[in-house]
Amino acid sequence: MSERVLQSQGGGAGVANWLWPDGLHDGLYPEISGYYLQFLALAASGSTVGGVSDAGAVAEPAARHAASRVIAWLDQAGPAGDPLTLYHRDMTQSDWRNKCLFAFDLGMIMRGFASVESRWPGIVPTAVNSRYAASIQSLVSHGHLRSHRLRAGASESEIPVKWSTQVDVHHVKIAGALAGVGSRFEGVVAAIISEQAEALKREGTARMRELHPFLYLIEGWLMLWGQSGNRAFLDYAGIAFHILLRELDPERGTLPPIAGRHDLATRADVLAQALRAGVVLEQAAWFDGPAARQWSMARHALHDALLSRVTPEGGIEFDQVGRHRNVWASLFSWQALDFVAQARTGLLDARKSAAALI
Repeated sequence: MSERVLQSQGGGAGVANWLWPDGLHDGLYPEISGYYLQFLALAASGSTVGGVSDAGAVAEPAARHAASRVIAWLDQAGPAGDPLTLYHRDMTQSDWRNKCLFAFDLGMIMRGFASVESRWPGIVPTAVNSRYAASIQSLVSHGHLRSHRLRAGASESEIPVKWSTQVDVHHVKIAGALAGVGSRFEGVVAAIISEQAEALKREGTARMRELHPFLYLIEGWLMLWGQSGNRAFLDYAGIAFHILLRELDPERGTLPPIAGRHDLATRADVLAQALRAGVVLEQAAWFDGPAARQWSMARHALHDALLSRVTPEGGIEFDQVGRHRNVWASLFSWQALDFVAQARTGLLDARKSAAALI
């Protein structure tokens, strides 16, 4: 499925957010383009970062060529480092998200740039990287990163209250992403870490509402631990993961999209996020006796549930309602299943894998 998600446009190729069963894509998503760049850097033949297995490898020339096309698309889509949130295939379709420029999207794109630049030095034009970095800086106010800013002509009254429109749990993953792109965002990263660590201590289980962004919080703490080795970040991830496990049905391998709402369909991205985070924590020897037994049951359930979502073309079915092949869920699942395979052979490096979380 890796090449099917690329959609040629201009001199580059955007990455689809999902494919329908008939193969048509819904739209092109800059945030997912950032994830896809990370995937290409990890999957390139010979990569050992994150424990990528040979079975998951992509030929190096093909991976580099695909990365160049995605970078070219991001260049033309964001001439000021400000691409739309989603380029619908039918651009007459209205989408409130396109009235905003989101910090999270920009952070994932910058991390994608850093990943491929580390793999293939010089692949990201300096001007493109600088424009996107300046775009993130435009969201910094008094040393703190805002969740978004309105685009010209938009009104705050048009924007719903969502986790993405608030400074919330997902900012920890932004911190993890920006910590990996150099020293230019050190102050912003430090501010996010301080704010979110205090919030986790103060609010505990109340931090978890929607599981998808809450898992971004866990991933962010793991990324920060992987990059720095600071044990406190690993502990924050573990504490949050224990909160998450309370929502798991170990027999069916299901996690609700919203805490307490087990009547809702399980999302594949949430399954994959939980599986890979848990494997990293396990390999880091974070779980104690009772928690280790609980996680062992959960790991098997999550693994089986995720495998049941694999489609004939190799993508991941997002849920059992819409049944579309979701691209970011597929990327997360690719990494989660690879982590499981590497852990079984004793080859998974917990810190490197944490630092390499897509």
